[in-house]
Amino acid sequence: MPQSKILVDTNAYLRLAKTIRPLLFVPFGDNEYCLYILPELNDELGTRKLQSKFPWVDDEEFAENRKHFPQIGKKQKKSIQQIFEYVWDHVQTELSGPSRVDAWYIAYALELGVPLVTDDQDMTELAKAFDAQVMPTLELLKIMLDCGHTDMKTINGLVEYWKYFSDMPANFKADYQRLFGDQ
Repeated sequence: MPQSKILVDTNAYLRLAKTIRPLLFVPFGDNEYCLYILPELNDELGTRKLQSKFPWVDDEEFAENRKHFPQIGKKQKKSIQQIFEYVWDHVQTELSGPSRVDAWYIAYALELGVPLVTDDQDMTELAKAFDAQVMPTLELLKIMLDCGHTDMKTINGLVEYWKYFSDMPANFKADYQRLFGDQ
């Protein structure tokens, strides 16, 4: 069965990678879900601001896990570039919040026909403007739970970690209740 690719944006990666290891390029579940980042995420993680806040991203284990990207052909690469330019133009004229990396993620998601995991509300709005499939981090965790790739103890540990660092995903309460109920 072919993989069911899922793209993970920067904030979802940073929220999950330290707990669910390895996070990327490990198929799970009957649908062979497999999480990927884009090369642009590695560039973004190289910024001084993110390196000082998340020094662990340079550890060999995490750097090695971030070496796998979705396979794309020449035609797809050209199409992704065209989609990016269109999406980026929309950002510059209509919606100023998303970054260039956000626009790249949406271009890849559209061309590959895969979902994108993000809790960034500006990015979610941009994705919806182009009909890109988007899901919050908690929805990804629900898929992982249902596939036996994680458990409620790990998910609740992540939630406590996010609370401790004041890094709660947008719509957390509603999403948690909808996906996990009273667990």
